[in-house]
Amino acid sequence: MVYSATSYEYGTYYLLSRGFHLALGIMAFGITSRVRYTAWRVLTPGVYAVVLLGLVLVLIPGIGTESGGARSWLYFGFFSLQPSEFAKLATILLLGCAVSSVRPGSGPRAIARPLGAVGLLLVLVLLEPDFGTAFIIAAGAAGVLWASELRTGALLRAGGYTTALLAGMMLLEPYRRDRIVSFLDPWSVAQGSGYQVTQSVMAISSGGVFGVGVGSGQENFTVPEAHTDMVYSLIGKELGLIGMLAVILGLAYIAFWGYRLAISAPSVMGRCVSAGIATMFAAQVVFNIGANMAILPLTGITLPFVSYGGSSLLVCFASAGILHRIAKDGQRVGIPARRGARRRTRKRNQRALLPDTLQRRSG
Repeated sequence: MVYSATSYEYGTYYLLSRGFHLALGIMAFGITSRVRYTAWRVLTPGVYAVVLLGLVLVLIPGIGTESGGARSWLYFGFFSLQPSEFAKLATILLLGCAVSSVRPGSGPRAIARPLGAVGLLLVLVLLEPDFGTAFIIAAGAAGVLWASELRTGALLRAGGYTTALLAGMMLLEPYRRDRIVSFLDPWSVAQGSGYQVTQSVMAISSGGVFGVGVGSGQENFTVPEAHTDMVYSLIGKELGLIGMLAVILGLAYIAFWGYRLAISAPSVMGRCVSAGIATMFAAQVVFNIGANMAILPLTGITLPFVSYGGSSLLVCFASAGILHRIAKDGQRVGIPARRGARRRTRKRNQRALLPDTLQRRSG
């Protein structure tokens, strides 16, 4: 779909670039799926430090590169990195490690330092400004805390304060207020702030059930950022309702698998990290697709595994690798335990039958 969105104007450039991103993503999956998830207790401080340094560097003029009104990228010759994407995974790992070492029933004060560290990441991302990524970071953190053993009432209050803060930050910038207006009535500002949304809705509606075919609609496709934030509108036009549902089901399965893994994880850390990653995926899918269909405001959130972006794809594959490793380690822990339980049950049954056997023999 990225190639379909860009081939008319750029030829095979984005296709080759996307292939390179895919190769790096598969490597990231291979690496994270081979690291025991408990090893992230040692690795996470280093990951956090690197991400924090990257978020500071992008704010320095001459080092960070501005695009689309946000200073979010670091360029290294032929490739670029977006540190805010890696901040999403760093947040989940940091909080996942922190909550696994506190006593059940503790309040948020027990993890005050990790929460402060996450708050610092949020502030730096908002300074870029990148409100969409900041929201996903907060959603991933909420997923971790929801699965933890901290007091529910305190978590709900903290979540309410954070939501109010993010809502206030959203209304401070004029362009964010314009997005709210365009969300409430995009057709009234169809030639202004609502142009992207209205064009997306028309593209999706023109696809019908089966779509116009891959590559058939690119000449008349007028949705800005069709290869990144608005790629779902291109899917709707070229693949129709069938393609849209296939994408939703595929991404929903990944999120469902993450939540299911959180329920059966072998430890508190595994449960919290799984829930955080699943919530991160789910929030991105809901807000990207909702924005493309004018159900939710535009926030600049990418569609996991689909939208163009090397950093986003790396984080998606690395996160999937961590989920895979948690599931694998859980199986290794669970199978011997079940076998041991069966052996103990057999022994208890044998001991229970022994007196009757001896009685029959003596009779």
